[in-house]
Amino acid sequence: MLLSRPSGTDRVQFLAAQLGCSVGEFSAAFGRMKPALLGSVSGHASVLAEFGGRFEQRERVYVFANWPTLEAALQHIVDERNTGRLSGPDTEPRSSSVPAKGQR
Repeated sequence: MLLSRPSGTDRVQFLAAQLGCSVGEFSAAFGRMKPALLGSVSGHASVLAEFGGRFEQRERVYVFANWPTLEAALQHIVDERNTGRLSGPDTEPRSSSVPAKGQR
């Protein structure tokens, strides 16, 4: 079950919103509450997995061990998008104006 985000997670929500996503808390049956990311993030699946994100297929959310880990993953994605090294669903890779070798 996915519940709304707890207070004190404004920074994480801000980062998620930059990616067109939202955050909340996920609770598996009889489990403890864990931070979750909801939205169209399939283009970032490998990065989320590197930060320990686990895709919960039934609820279609990425679940993380704690809020700082989720924040770090989102910050990494936002930073990479801002520097043009990572493209997302609504961004295009930056093209270089320098011609490749042999194309002058």
